[in-house]
Amino acid sequence: MNYRKILSVIVGFGTIGLLSSLFAKVQGWLFASSLEIFINQELGATNISQFIIKLLCVWVSCFLGGIATTKTGGKAKENLIVGGLIMLVVGWLWMSAVNPIWFWGLMILGVLPCVFLGYKVTSAMSKT
Repeated sequence: MNYRKILSVIVGFGTIGLLSSLFAKVQGWLFASSLEIFINQELGATNISQFIIKLLCVWVSCFLGGIATTKTGGKAKENLIVGGLIMLVVGWLWMSAVNPIWFWGLMILGVLPCVFLGYKVTSAMSKT
């Protein structure tokens, strides 16, 4: 693996992390209760829309991270590495904030497809 491919993994992982944090911050400004849904179980059980918004934000971040990985020289293998690393981070977060299981399961199931969608879109656009 050459330096450009290593850089593409770092850029893709960093893009996903940065955008996920940025989207969470914006969601916190718009909906103050979204910052407490993982702490307060009552709030988490009644505020499903906040979980769905968080889920979509992470998936969009993964899509854009796949684009960033590919634009900086990554191929399918590097996108797989980025997706795998993000899945490990999500798994670690799952252990930190237990509830709700459907949210974490859907997030893990959506990471790799979203990263690869970004890869496929970028690859298709570069061929035209």
